[in-house]
Amino acid sequence: MSIRRKMLVLITGFLLVTFVFTFGSYRLTGRNARSRVEETGRAMVGEVAAAMDEYMAKLLSITATLAVSISSINTVGRSEYVELFGRYLEAAQTHGVQTVFMGFESKEFADSTGWIPPEGYDPRLRPWYVETLKKNGVTVTSPYIDMITGELLISVASPVRTPGGELLGVVGLDVSLEHVRRKVLTRRLFGGGFPFLVDKNGFFVASSFDEWTLEENIAEASDAVPAPLAEVGHTLLAREPGFASVFFKDERMMLFHAPVGENFTFGIFFPESVLNSFVRDISFLHLFGGFSIILLAVVLLFPVVYEIGNSFSSLAKTIDSITAKLSGNKDFTETAFNVHLLASEVGESMSRTSLLEFQTFLESMENALQTIGRQGEEIAALTEEALAIQDNLTEANGELHKRQKIWRDTLEVMETMTMSGESEKNLRSVAENILKSTQAFGVLLSCRRGDRFFNLVCAGYGGASLPSGEAVALFGSVAGRAARGGDAVWVEDVSRDHEYVPVHPSVVSEVEIPLLHRGKTNGILEVAFDRRTPRNDDLLETLLPVASALGSLIEAENAHIEIQDSYRYLVRKLQSVTEIYHLESADHMDRIGAYSRLAARILGKSKEEQDDIEVFSRLHDIGKLRVPLSILAKPGKLTEEEMKIVRNHPLWGAELIGGAKWLDMARRICLSHHEKWDGSGYPLGLSGTEIPWEGQVVALADTYDALRSRRVYKDRMAHEEAVRILLHGDGRTEPGHFSPLMLDFFREHHEDMDGIFRTFFLGEEGEE
Repeated sequence: MSIRRKMLVLITGFLLVTFVFTFGSYRLTGRNARSRVEETGRAMVGEVAAAMDEYMAKLLSITATLAVSISSINTVGRSEYVELFGRYLEAAQTHGVQTVFMGFESKEFADSTGWIPPEGYDPRLRPWYVETLKKNGVTVTSPYIDMITGELLISVASPVRTPGGELLGVVGLDVSLEHVRRKVLTRRLFGGGFPFLVDKNGFFVASSFDEWTLEENIAEASDAVPAPLAEVGHTLLAREPGFASVFFKDERMMLFHAPVGENFTFGIFFPESVLNSFVRDISFLHLFGGFSIILLAVVLLFPVVYEIGNSFSSLAKTIDSITAKLSGNKDFTETAFNVHLLASEVGESMSRTSLLEFQTFLESMENALQTIGRQGEEIAALTEEALAIQDNLTEANGELHKRQKIWRDTLEVMETMTMSGESEKNLRSVAENILKSTQAFGVLLSCRRGDRFFNLVCAGYGGASLPSGEAVALFGSVAGRAARGGDAVWVEDVSRDHEYVPVHPSVVSEVEIPLLHRGKTNGILEVAFDRRTPRNDDLLETLLPVASALGSLIEAENAHIEIQDSYRYLVRKLQSVTEIYHLESADHMDRIGAYSRLAARILGKSKEEQDDIEVFSRLHDIGKLRVPLSILAKPGKLTEEEMKIVRNHPLWGAELIGGAKWLDMARRICLSHHEKWDGSGYPLGLSGTEIPWEGQVVALADTYDALRSRRVYKDRMAHEEAVRILLHGDGRTEPGHFSPLMLDFFREHHEDMDGIFRTFFLGEEGEE
């Protein structure tokens, strides 16, 4: 077969293989791309739905808190309501809240703007009032048009009742749909798609098509909503996350959706044409590349092969020589030398051929080889330079990996801190991570309180434990200099800096980095070295983002502590109210707190849980504020009807405490401290491990103290008799009422409880 025919067969084969590979690439790329889009779409709508759900939960929490606040101050005038609503509005404006308002059963109305309703205005007829009372709880209303501004709103509202259960009215927040719309429409899938949000009835609250807002329903077919989409809409309103393919807007769309709380569903339409176009473009590039290579081969090689067929043997000898000289080369320098030799050989073979065209070809080859030789020499030089650059890049890459590890590990620890609350443990993990990554001698984290810095945690320093309460002044210290200037201070030799405050005798150099949050210095990050270390800007670039994050974290932790202190102050005030109302002495409640803290410590609970149960256990009987005093102070046996009223006090206590997250433990204690292990307790009849651990603890503590204390209907009991009743029973109180774990605790530590009783009892009546 001639070389021309072989060339034709080869080109045909290339065309066939290119077509087969292009078709296979198209199918494979299409499947992979679709799978990737579906996976990403499901994840994206899930993340957005979770964010929206969190946003709505914040609004519900704010409204519930406001309702509880108003129920306790229902005697104030309209101007005080306006001032209160103004404060709530200021705190909630970042969530899109426009107005804080309340409609009263007395037909009065007050809001944060001080708006005076027109004559005849009755808030009880407004949709938000009707919907809230129908649900009888915190609710998100259907969208409606604001009577004042004409804007589309949703309201988050809650009924407000007096402690006696009488309805005062409905309080709520007006939330701008434009704020919700911005949250929705900025979400995109691969930079495209049509996001939307529908309410629980299927009406579009926000969408990429403005004319649909509150006009179209995704579950009802119309000119805008085709029947296939309406069928999918019924599935969407079932409030399960999912995916569907629908024909919409004259093309096939991928629809991803996920529920948002109890009231909304988020979704996004993604055109399949975008996906198909991407797959076609990739396949076309493959096909075009293959055909271009074949065409180039035909243009360059076929005429040459046709002309040089008879002289190919001479060329073969030349190529064999090239192969022999180049096959054993080890580097570019040797290759360049051999290429120059080959150029000379090609020049000699050119004189041995009679074909003019072939002579021209060999002359070109000689020139090319000479050029390649020169370029080879240049490449050899460039290779050496590239190897040097590679070494530098490898070193830089190592530094980058080290920097990324510091950031990644610090971020993981900070995320753990936001969930666990174990601040000291996790801050120490941050310090140890910085110590390991920077190869420093020691790392110290301190927080600022006023004009002094107090040590929080440290790592390194030769294993020395620095005093946690030691303070450094803002003025006259390197740390203070960094704080006042708002920038890192690097001290290469601490012995020559008169403001250096000694931390460890081995420290030679140190850097002090202020922990800033909104321009305020919350603390200092100190990195110390036991060797002379000059300023390292790369290390500072690594540590500054970590310091910035720590500044925000310490600010959040300070706010967390302030909130906890505020709630505990509230608990102490509520304790005083309880003491005054139902004649429980402060000593009784202090003893319950002390018993409970002892039990929590023996049970291995965290320090925060011990602190919380000591405070919140004192509110176990706060629900008795709603029990008539005539029943509480009755000297004789209560009637069955009176007992029914008293047994409501756990439920009333939980209602009085409200839904604040910080008071979860107090609410659980109120609800469960009269539940019994065998299920014979009240108000819910819980049994066994259904009873929260806090309820198990307070149940035993309250029973023990009740046996020991004098009441209007009984005399005081000796410790030994109380122990006998709790461990063996007396027909009224039985061991089966308490968890086995708490009975084991009581057997081992009842003498400690007697010590607590005697300590606090001295102040009760002046006896013993």
